[in-house]
Amino acid sequence: MRAVLVAAHLLAVIVLAIPDAGGVALRRDAWANPTVQAELEGWAERLTSWGMPIETPELEQRVYEIAQSWTQALHTLRTPLRPYRDVFGVRQTWRMFVAPHRHPGRLHIDIERDGQWRAIQIARSDQHDWRAPQLDHVRMRAMLFRYGWKRYRRRYDALTRWIATKAAQDFPEASRVRVRLFVYQTPSPSQVREGWEPEGRFSQVVTHRLEDFR
Repeated sequence: MRAVLVAAHLLAVIVLAIPDAGGVALRRDAWANPTVQAELEGWAERLTSWGMPIETPELEQRVYEIAQSWTQALHTLRTPLRPYRDVFGVRQTWRMFVAPHRHPGRLHIDIERDGQWRAIQIARSDQHDWRAPQLDHVRMRAMLFRYGWKRYRRRYDALTRWIATKAAQDFPEASRVRVRLFVYQTPSPSQVREGWEPEGRFSQVVTHRLEDFR
């Protein structure tokens, strides 16, 4: 009887731990992200070179349909296990990393003083390191990864208000604070060896009057 119970428990945990494509992964607007599109283009090129020609839009549609079917099948399989999962806490809600983030957003914070903007925080910069223990913390970096996606805009706006509150305290002579993300494509190994500097653009630019936070 003990062996049966242990085997049943292991089977339940394995079924519950099988990755699915639920949540954000099935939102079509999320698939428009440059990192996702780059992965699809790369796989379309690989499949074509292997003798299976396919265009990126067709591959995207096929993968999306497979993800939908896979997720629905897992949902059906897991339904009887939900009471066991909830009682004993054997749940796994994380979707593991499937690809490197090739178009990250690097946090930039500037203050305006006497009509001039000055950088006070650039993520992982030794020179512009205002509140680095907080803003460069591993947990903050995980949050910023999410906030670069459109569906997290409200949380990003909340972060900018928190930053404005702290900037108003630390820079009483400043009039405004500007928070933005520098979005760029990560360099290849050869570009890193050559000292290549990434080119990109600023996104999600939010400016606050510091007077409103004092």
